[in-house]
Amino acid sequence: MIYPNPRHLRAFAALADSGSFGAAAEAVHLGQPALSQAIAKLEDVVGVRLIERTTRSVRLTPAGEEFLVEARRVLDAYERMMLRGSEWAQLRRGRVDLFTVPSIAHRLLPALVREFTAEHPEVSVEVHDHADPVLRQRLDRGEGDLAMLTQSSSAAPQALLPFLRDRFRVVLPSNHPLARQESIDAAQLIDERLILLRRGALFRSYMDAAISGLPLVHPPIEVDQASTLNGMVEGGLGVTLLPALSCPTPALRSVTSRPLTRPEVFRLIAFELPADREPMPAVQAFVHGALQYLEAHVDQLPEGCELLPASAQRVKKFLAARPAAPSAQAVRSRRAR
Repeated sequence: MIYPNPRHLRAFAALADSGSFGAAAEAVHLGQPALSQAIAKLEDVVGVRLIERTTRSVRLTPAGEEFLVEARRVLDAYERMMLRGSEWAQLRRGRVDLFTVPSIAHRLLPALVREFTAEHPEVSVEVHDHADPVLRQRLDRGEGDLAMLTQSSSAAPQALLPFLRDRFRVVLPSNHPLARQESIDAAQLIDERLILLRRGALFRSYMDAAISGLPLVHPPIEVDQASTLNGMVEGGLGVTLLPALSCPTPALRSVTSRPLTRPEVFRLIAFELPADREPMPAVQAFVHGALQYLEAHVDQLPEGCELLPASAQRVKKFLAARPAAPSAQAVRSRRAR
C-alpha cells in the first residue's frame, strides 16, 4: 500500500482551511502549480476525488470531508513524532543506561551523574553496578548504552576509550610500620599476611602479577568480595592490594594505603560501547561531559589515579564506532576466563 506524503497532506489541509489555491500555496510556501500538483498526487494515491474545483471556489467532496478529519490526525501525530525526535537530538528527552563497576560507581560516578543531570535535567540516567564479567556479558547481549569498566584485551579497540590509569596500592592498618613509608616494594610484603581475592576474580590476576615469585612466609587469606578486603585489613588480619579507586577514603582513619612499587601494577578504566549500537545524543553528551569534568577536577581524583589524555578526534572516532557483536566462540572464551 502506498501512503500519502505528509507534504501533500499539509497542502490539502491548507486548501481546505483557506478555500483558495492562492492562499493555501502561500501558507505552505509553494507556488500554485506545485500546490495543484500535490493535490493531484494525493487524489491519485487515495483513488478518489477530494476537491471540487469551480471557477469561483474550492470545496471538499464528501470523501474529502472525511479524509480531512483523518489527515489532521495524521499530521498531528507526525508533528508529535518529529517533536519527540528533535527533543532527543536536543537533549530535552532521553536516557542513558549506564553500566559500571562498583569502584567507579562509588568514587567517580556520583559527581559525574550530578553534573550531567544538572545540565540535562530531562535526561534520565540509570546505573547498573556489577563486576566486570557480568557487565561484559550484558554488553555482549547488546544491553545498555554505555559502560565504564576495566579495559579488556578481548574488546574491539574501536569500541574502547581508555580514560583513567588506576594504580594498585598496598592497603594496611594506619599503625603498621610500613605505613611510615612513602611507597612499598612488593618484596617488603614477604613477611606479611596477605588478604587476597579468590582465584578467578579479575582483581586476583593483578594481585598475582604483583606478588609473583615472592616466597611468602604466611599463606594468604582468600575472600570472595572486594569489599571484604578492607574490612579484614581494618580488623588487623593482614594487608591487601587494591586499585586506587577501591582503596578506603581518608575518612577511614584506621586504614591507609601506600603506592605499590617494583613492580608497578595498574588497570586501565575505559568507556565501552555495546555491540551494534549507535550512541544516542545523550550518551555522547555524557562521555563528553564526564571527560571535561574529570579534566577540570583532576586534582580531586584519588591518589594513584591518572587521567589519560583523550583528543577530540579520538573521542569523535570512539563515538562514531559501531563495533560488531562478538562471535559465539569469543563469548565462550571470555566467559572461560
